[in-house]
Amino acid sequence: MGVHQSLMTAAQLEELDNGQLPIKLASTPLFHIPTGAKLRMAEPADAYHTSLVIGGTEFSFGGEGIRTSVPLQSHASMKNRTEVEDLGYTSAGRSPHAMMDVLAPWFQPGTYDLVCKNCNSFSDSAVFFMLGTRLASKYNRIEKLGRAGEKRVGLMSALQVIGLNYKANPHSQGFAVEDVLHRIVAYNPNSGYDPDQIAHKRKKGLSSLAVCC
Repeated sequence: MGVHQSLMTAAQLEELDNGQLPIKLASTPLFHIPTGAKLRMAEPADAYHTSLVIGGTEFSFGGEGIRTSVPLQSHASMKNRTEVEDLGYTSAGRSPHAMMDVLAPWFQPGTYDLVCKNCNSFSDSAVFFMLGTRLASKYNRIEKLGRAGEKRVGLMSALQVIGLNYKANPHSQGFAVEDVLHRIVAYNPNSGYDPDQIAHKRKKGLSSLAVCC
C-alpha cells in the first residue's frame, strides 16, 4: 500500500497487555465493483481495506504479513475517508500479545491473496480472537464468490473491468478463515464460543467485498 510499517518487539506487545484497551475496526472504501448479472448479486458492492486498532497500535495484514504501526497508518495512502468503529475492550486471556502468537502462523509474509486471504480475513480472525464476534458477513463475500464456480468467472471479469488483473497466490490456496477460528477456540477452550456456530457468529455491518490491496 506504499506505507512502511514495522513489526513490534515482544516487549512492546507485552506493554499492550496491561489494563483494558479499546478495540476499534478501521475501514476505508477502496473501489466499487460492478455486480448485477455478472455476479448474480442484487446489490452493488464496495471493496474495503480493514484493520484493527488496539489501544495505540494498529494491526493489519498485507504482503509482508501481519504489520503493526501507529493507528490508521495502513490507511494513510488511501484517498477515501477512513471510518473507525468502537468494538469493545481487551480482556484477560485475549491480549494483543496472545493474538499475535495465535494468528502469526496463519498470516505469514508472502501469503496475501486478493481473493482468498486478504486484510479482511485477518481482521475477521483478530476480532474473533479479541471479542468472540465476527465482521459483517458481506466483508468476506469475495472469498465465497471465489469458490463458487460460475460466480468466480464473473468475479474475475468484474475485477478486470476496474483494471485489476488478479493472479492467485499459490501460498494462499486452501486457506479458510474458519480454520483459524477453530484454532482460536482450541487455544481458549473456556471461552464459551461454540465452534459449530463459528460460521453464524457475525456482526451486522456495512455492505462490502473483502478486497484489500
